[in-house]
Amino acid sequence: MDAERSALTTLCQEFDALIGETRLHTAARQELLERIVAEARARRPVLTLLGQLLNIDRETTLRTLATGLPGAGPGTARQETFRCPDGACDRTATPPPAGAIPRCAVMGRLMERR
Repeated sequence: MDAERSALTTLCQEFDALIGETRLHTAARQELLERIVAEARARRPVLTLLGQLLNIDRETTLRTLATGLPGAGPGTARQETFRCPDGACDRTATPPPAGAIPRCAVMGRLMERR
């Protein structure tokens, strides 16, 4: 899998947890996260910036992304699955039955049914 696509998938999947974690840190870290979001929305590479945010090198960033970003926890299985609205990442979301359609955290658009 392409490393940048994987990074975008993890960013989108764990966006809310990452925002919460970043709020516990300095303004500089919050600004870096805003830059990461802007780059992701523009569909530019974010892997190096995520490494800066996590304060780790590229290889460690890749390994970290494979296990999830800091502050994020495991999800729960549901019946209906949704995917990235423009196919830019591999994120899937499973809301509660009859729950609201999830949104792409990066673009703010509704996700599509799988």
